[in-house]
Amino acid sequence: MNGYLFTAGISRIQLSRTTNRYGHTLESIQPLDYCKSAIIYGGDTQQAQKRFEAWCRQVPEGQNPPDMEIKKLVAAQLVDELLTESGGKPMDWPGIAKQINDLLQATPEDDFEQGYWVDINQALQPGKISFDVECLKRDLPEDIRSGLNWSPDKKFFFLLGVLSPYVPPQDPFDEPESHETNPGEISDENTEDNKSDLDAFIASLPEMREMEAAALVEARNSVVAAWLWRKFAANTKLATNEINITPCYDIVPVE
Repeated sequence: MNGYLFTAGISRIQLSRTTNRYGHTLESIQPLDYCKSAIIYGGDTQQAQKRFEAWCRQVPEGQNPPDMEIKKLVAAQLVDELLTESGGKPMDWPGIAKQINDLLQATPEDDFEQGYWVDINQALQPGKISFDVECLKRDLPEDIRSGLNWSPDKKFFFLLGVLSPYVPPQDPFDEPESHETNPGEISDENTEDNKSDLDAFIASLPEMREMEAAALVEARNSVVAAWLWRKFAANTKLATNEINITPCYDIVPVE
């Protein structure tokens, strides 16, 4: 059963109502840009994307529907096995979703030992793959090694995105000065939808980078999760790509 990782850069304007001390209802407009991710499993790419967009637009009961627009959408298909320290395992999406939910209920949100604070691409550079977990641990600087969970009996789920090569934004001063069109040709300069850009900070997040692939990894910390991916991808074209590791919160079926 296929699984897809989607991340949306979303702009939202929501009407907020408050009551002042005189009992008057006040309305205000609150703009907000943010990104939202989920794994969608089942169906094909189009079905999964449609389900993800519907999921993004869900509104908690009792709240007003927000004026929401998906400004940017990035997606990648997940590798078809769960990467673990004991080898790859078949994907049982409903079972994994339950495991992750149970683990989240039992794990503090600020659990430092998972290692999301580690700069993975600096700590574990491509081409240098330790022989095993103990060698990996010894190879790390003390300030990183000492902050991570190394107990083999305590594992977490990590969502790993394999990033496309970074393409710097085009300098507007480098654009050609002439926009002349051939006789009879209609310029689309004024026909394009002039949408405002996504907030610069949100757009610059690693989560909003284009992805080549994605993987779900079960490991004792984020460095081990990255190491498992580097071993898995060692002889592929993705061996040297930058990676981004985030928590895995939402796993949603197509139907």
